[in-house]
Amino acid sequence: MFMENWGLSEWLHWQEALNPKEIDLGLERMQIVASRLEILPPENLTFLIGGTNGKGTTLALIEDMLIQKGLRVGSYTSPHLINYNERICVNKKPIGDSRLIESFRLIESVREEVPLTYFEFGTLAAFITLNDLNCDAWLIEVGLGGRLDATNIISPSISIITNIALDHQGWLGTSLEEIAKEKAGIISVKTPCIFGDSSLPESIEQTALEKESDLRVLGRDYELRYLKQRTRGDRDCTVWHGKNAAINAIRTPSNWAEGEYCDLAIALMAIEIVDSQLLPTTKELNHLLKNFSVPGRFQIIEKKQTWILDVAHNPHAARNLSWRLRSLGFQENNINPLKNSHSKFTVILSMMQDKDVIGFVKEIDQPFVTDWIVCEMDTPRSYSAEVLQKKLIDYGIANVTAEPELLEAFSNIKNRTKKNDRILVTGSFEIVGPAKKWLNSE
Repeated sequence: MFMENWGLSEWLHWQEALNPKEIDLGLERMQIVASRLEILPPENLTFLIGGTNGKGTTLALIEDMLIQKGLRVGSYTSPHLINYNERICVNKKPIGDSRLIESFRLIESVREEVPLTYFEFGTLAAFITLNDLNCDAWLIEVGLGGRLDATNIISPSISIITNIALDHQGWLGTSLEEIAKEKAGIISVKTPCIFGDSSLPESIEQTALEKESDLRVLGRDYELRYLKQRTRGDRDCTVWHGKNAAINAIRTPSNWAEGEYCDLAIALMAIEIVDSQLLPTTKELNHLLKNFSVPGRFQIIEKKQTWILDVAHNPHAARNLSWRLRSLGFQENNINPLKNSHSKFTVILSMMQDKDVIGFVKEIDQPFVTDWIVCEMDTPRSYSAEVLQKKLIDYGIANVTAEPELLEAFSNIKNRTKKNDRILVTGSFEIVGPAKKWLNSE
């Protein structure tokens, strides 16, 4: 009865303490509670999207394409940037508090003594919500790993593994093959699977064989090829080739790097496999890409300065971010050719204690970066500002300032930089989210 008057914040706070472990991988708890609920994903349009990097962008591309075709599309992503509601959307619109609370109450009414984690509770709430709202398609982003992730209790129409890189080694293994084996756990029996990299790990290939899954590999079974102009007056364009379909004259955003090209190739391949009639025409795709963006992924916010927000948090993602930064026109010595003037480029960084800080920083430490600010996030898993500062100084970066408080760091750098200076905020959702919220209020 004490829960009857709870708002969303009370429910979320309570869920955080329900299981003593913040991360407790395993499917048994989810399977027990899910068996007491009516969860029926769409038979032909349920996408389970795993991998190390690019999951959110791949999901957003598929989402936009399906919405463009008139479908009612439900999505579940994590973590969120500002509001928990961002995790569960229908046609890109976050669901309201009342709908979330209704799902939480239903879960609690059947949970009994099963100690669900915060993520498991939210995942079940997402499945209930998308089910009740009669979504034509479900796009489900895997949380951590795959084999034992809470999302892996559903039977997808297609499984997607974007790529494999070193991250979350404390839970998934210390080698690429060990991590790949965990990610391969989302491959279902006699269900198609897509892998979004040309370097195919043995464990993914073996799992696909064992489960009789039709595995499609980038560069082998489908591709996205960038074509340079041949004659003056022609425009550069991109061509996608799938299994039995192709899309020509694709106009991709100028600030994309390899990761985004791979994500687009994956998204198109996934749609062709589930229903080729849902593939966009060249005109439809170019219209979509012209305005395509994902919050917190190379999100550019223009104020007095240019702020760039990116949730990259491992070296593989940092490398892709670095390529995208160079697309903005910076050269050595930080000369901006568009304005023919010198401008400062500041990186505001914070990272979790299980992350490869130096591997990340090596990728971002380009000649145009003039200043570094390191901060501590509002989570016990965060590195302290002092520890991050020492790591960067020991690596060889001299101009590093430690700012204990995130909001103070944002405010201070705003006051210390000039018009047209650029500020990158990166390293975690837990720093990008507060930065986005702070900028929204400015």
